[in-house]
Amino acid sequence: MKQVLWLASWYPNKFDAYNGDFIQRHAQATAPFCKLYVIHVQLVTSTFQVEKVTTEQLQQTHFQEQILYVRQSSVPFPFNKIIDQINYEHYFKKAIKEYLFLFGKPDIVHVQVPVKAGKLALWLKAKFGIPYLLTEHYGIYNDYAEDKFVNRSWWFKQLTKKVIQQATTFLPVSNSLGQAVNALVVAKPFQVVFNVVDTNIFKFIPTMNNTEFWFIHVSTMNHPKNANGILNAFANAYTQNTNLRLRMVGPASEDLREQAITLKIDNVVIFTGMLSQQEVASLMQQSNAFVLFSNYENMPCVIAEALCCGLPIISTNVGGIAEVVNENNGILILPKNEPALTEAMVYVQENFAFYNQQMIAENAATTFSCATIGKQIACCY
Repeated sequence: MKQVLWLASWYPNKFDAYNGDFIQRHAQATAPFCKLYVIHVQLVTSTFQVEKVTTEQLQQTHFQEQILYVRQSSVPFPFNKIIDQINYEHYFKKAIKEYLFLFGKPDIVHVQVPVKAGKLALWLKAKFGIPYLLTEHYGIYNDYAEDKFVNRSWWFKQLTKKVIQQATTFLPVSNSLGQAVNALVVAKPFQVVFNVVDTNIFKFIPTMNNTEFWFIHVSTMNHPKNANGILNAFANAYTQNTNLRLRMVGPASEDLREQAITLKIDNVVIFTGMLSQQEVASLMQQSNAFVLFSNYENMPCVIAEALCCGLPIISTNVGGIAEVVNENNGILILPKNEPALTEAMVYVQENFAFYNQQMIAENAATTFSCATIGKQIACCY
């Protein structure tokens, strides 16, 4: 069984449980097939941490996690950024050296997102000759993201390019992402490994037929997700069919809630706030269809989760979504096209019987399950 060290640029931690939670799910899927150890360094403001560095050692099922919390520098910009980077690398290297002392050299290093952890993989490769794989999740390789790759610093671009170039295997989470990296960063052959879904939680459960037809949306509801556009489109769809209902799952702003009142749909729209995976799955299983109206995306976990629950999808045709959503399991529309979203909502309700929910769920489970994704990554090892 291969001994594998993961270096994670993003990872869930005590200050942000959703920071790269999809990376942790990849770890959970991969761990049964190898001896896995994850290291992540999280920079923390002095408001939240007095000590310069603290460490968490967590034992998960089949693998271990080590998370280091490093206090950020309080000196003026830009010197604070330089000091933070020096401290980040210093404590990351220290954690890696401790791992090497305890467990010996790993067979393989697996980097999750090139910047910043990829720099440590370059160091391990140069010093010990340990090859590394790279998984990229970042949705910045386009013209729409506010923090898009072309606007990043020279340092960020060069490190990203070098980490991708020297990776033995490149594993983007969608074909669209792999092609975008090749177009914007560097030519690199790649193998797609999708995000993973816990199909023990996200699965199809038949619901009782009733007159109400429930759409569900799950996101952070920030600007790229265009939750405002969903409310506008739903309000117009509701005028055509008053049996329509909408669940909005995530941290909805007060402005968004006020918009629902202004549109006079607050009595048929439910804002749930942030929920656990189990709670999200339960609400998906009580819904009829899933809606995502993002201006840009990569390969959203929520699309895969909704499909595993057997829900037909209405989504914008952005990122890698068209790789998993087709005429048999949903409808794709253009970003920001609210009339098209209204039309799609009405269509899905009127033609709901067309969608074979059991088949949607079975196909999705085959594609996104822990067993499928874990085996794919293990084969790369």
